[in-house]
Amino acid sequence: MLRFVFLSLLASLLSVFAQAPGKGLVIVLIGPPGSGKTTQAELLQKKYKIPTLAGNELRRKAAGSPEKLNSLLRDQILHADTKMGFIIDGYPSTRAEADYLGQLVKEAKLPPPIIIQLDVPDKEVRRRMKGKSPEAELEQRIAEYHRELETARSYYPQSDIWTIIGDKTPNEIFETIVLLVRDRG
Repeated sequence: MLRFVFLSLLASLLSVFAQAPGKGLVIVLIGPPGSGKTTQAELLQKKYKIPTLAGNELRRKAAGSPEKLNSLLRDQILHADTKMGFIIDGYPSTRAEADYLGQLVKEAKLPPPIIIQLDVPDKEVRRRMKGKSPEAELEQRIAEYHRELETARSYYPQSDIWTIIGDKTPNEIFETIVLLVRDRG
């Protein structure tokens, strides 16, 4: 019986260490509306026990002020519950934001971000989002995504951006992300 308890405890400890990122983990999710970023962020948050920062929510709170956006982001990244990392989507969308994110990640003594692009064609995005968003708003959000993707491509080395085809099931995408994180760590 004692041997069984010990082996169970050992297995539990190994599973915790297998799930935990080494020196922290920063994941930036890039994808168009309806690509599954929120779903993946929730799954990753549960697995790695790190918070999700919603860039678009921070933008709304900042009300167009870059200084306020920087302040809000700084407060969240340097907060106690992000010391092992975080997941963020909807940020960065400009080179200045990418620079600032890089600065904050270094200040927090976290590793460089893992950039994950959930690739879903615009036509599929329109199909998935039909009736959930006014057409003009959806087109604006698709255009914002393409600008965000171009920013990422111009700022981060191509080898640091992992593209995952977004037509898989949420679990298949999640398993792929977990493998990428494990291989990167």
